[in-house]
Amino acid sequence: MNVIIIGPAGSGKSALTKAFSCWLVEDGRRACCVNLDPGAERIPHSPCFDIRGLVRVDRIMAKEGLGPNGALLRAAELAEARLEEVAEAIFRACEGSEYRIIDTPGQMEVFLYRDLGPRLVSALEGRTVAVSLIDPGLIRRGSDLVALRLTALMVELRLGVPAVEAMTKSDAYGKDFLGRINEGMAASLREEGVGGELAHRLEAALSPLRRRRRVIPVSATAVDGMDDLYKAIGESSCACGDQS
Repeated sequence: MNVIIIGPAGSGKSALTKAFSCWLVEDGRRACCVNLDPGAERIPHSPCFDIRGLVRVDRIMAKEGLGPNGALLRAAELAEARLEEVAEAIFRACEGSEYRIIDTPGQMEVFLYRDLGPRLVSALEGRTVAVSLIDPGLIRRGSDLVALRLTALMVELRLGVPAVEAMTKSDAYGKDFLGRINEGMAASLREEGVGGELAHRLEAALSPLRRRRRVIPVSATAVDGMDDLYKAIGESSCACGDQS
């Protein structure tokens, strides 16, 4: 199985990749890590396949005179041009593993909204599930939570695979953080003016279409919530689609 870890910059993708893969191994399962971020300077896990062996942002910047953003886009183009080679290399490097935990670029739009992500996911062997991360540090008001939860729907739409939602950094913010936000959601959105009204309408329109599922609180630092995340990933292909 391929587990795609995707989320905003700084949401803890690489840390969760390490924590979840280590938890799987300690639980007696075969797992490997994959790094697909060509711009990463350091990563906490030891990937079986590292895209930086093919393309690196720092080298592209030096060679083509591009800035960080331009070089990252160029790296995505170069990786996409070698897509079959990348998919085959991932398969070979992780051969024998039950779970391939795939760490995506820090700037998620490079993977999600360009062709690299959808095409790579289609080329991977085996079943694929995405883990869409919610960073509680980005939530200041109700509409922030609506926007972040809509991201999981965009992940499913763009990648064409089920998405599990996980709230990272639960050790710092508490497992009930989203529950507290949800409790005051209606009142909060009313106080946010036009933006709040838009968020309210979006949530109301999309909630009947969204599968009923819980957000899984996880902490890579405390290695907490991994069992719940593992179960949610397994349930993601349930015919009823109910992860609540």
